[in-house]
Amino acid sequence: MKNNFSHPKTNGQNFSLNRRGFLGSAVAAGLATTLGEGVLDARQIAPHKLLRVGLIGRDGHAEIILGSIPKLKDIRWAAYAKSRPEEDAAWVRKHPLGSQTRVFENYQEMLEKEELDVVGVCLPYYQNAEASVQAARRGIHILSEKPAATTLPDLARLEQEVQKSGVHYSIMLDMRGQPIFQAARQAVQQGAIGEPILISSQKSYIYGASRPWFYKERKTYGGTIPWVGIHAIDYMRWVSGQDYTRVAAFEGNKAHPQTPGCEDYASLIFQLAGGGSATCHLDFLRPESAPTHGDDRLRIAGREGVLEALEVGERVTLLSSKGRGGELPLSPPVDLFATFVAALRGEGSPLVTTAEAFSITRICLKARDAADAGAWVEL
Repeated sequence: MKNNFSHPKTNGQNFSLNRRGFLGSAVAAGLATTLGEGVLDARQIAPHKLLRVGLIGRDGHAEIILGSIPKLKDIRWAAYAKSRPEEDAAWVRKHPLGSQTRVFENYQEMLEKEELDVVGVCLPYYQNAEASVQAARRGIHILSEKPAATTLPDLARLEQEVQKSGVHYSIMLDMRGQPIFQAARQAVQQGAIGEPILISSQKSYIYGASRPWFYKERKTYGGTIPWVGIHAIDYMRWVSGQDYTRVAAFEGNKAHPQTPGCEDYASLIFQLAGGGSATCHLDFLRPESAPTHGDDRLRIAGREGVLEALEVGERVTLLSSKGRGGELPLSPPVDLFATFVAALRGEGSPLVTTAEAFSITRICLKARDAADAGAWVEL
């Protein structure tokens, strides 16, 4: 399946970068359509209408939504649905936004009884697709934890329901908003390294004292490639403008037998549509003594130079035959939920479009299939 992803044009101009121009273009890029194609003509919400948000569970990164709400106008956390009956939801009342938030025993009850404009879906990963389907059928816009689904049939069903309903749908690929990846993308778009040829990325995490119950089995966890790897697989593609044509992968669990369904390492190689290749390696092997929980990295070598982005130390360095190299200036982070709300109000474009959310999930599930089968899989 082709994904209609093309390299940005530079109009043959030499690359040049100054701080004012760079910062301005980087901020604009945060609100720009990322693929530029496949954005649904979804129903919009009036600019000054109170936007009522419901949250389904808090497994994953619910703070992407809750941390953003205080910065936005005319928006309220209206309801919360427990992810399982035994969950203690006392935290809702203790949360600064939760004094008037209604708590429900399950999301089915919440969706039936509450008039909501948006739901955030943060359930155990294998349950996110079904909750999103139910929200879409009620015409509610959705920001879900990634991956969008943990199986290809569930993904196809969800995509069909979203298309039928016309709602906005996106997933929590918030790393696109990080200053280092915003800066790296802008540099590539401006022709700093010419055509990207060789791409490599890393995601390394601390496993922690324990992991949630659903990490124990693949059918409830979904896999480390679609859960952790999706960020790197996405930012390699998004920053470089290069799409993938096929993938091979290896994965396993060597250090954490208590959660056999959670792969603690994986290595992937992609063939690029424009020629060249991309590699990605993931692990839950970062020691507890590490100074940060994660260590994300991106390197892109092109015809005219090399660019490297490092999460630890938050810097982007450039070697280029076009203009000045060195360390690139960074703009403020782009708030993923704020761009999602802006799109709902017709005031901008989301950081991750509906089309991209489904496309990158499909790529990751097929990459997981490639690891399972020990074979190349066409994308």
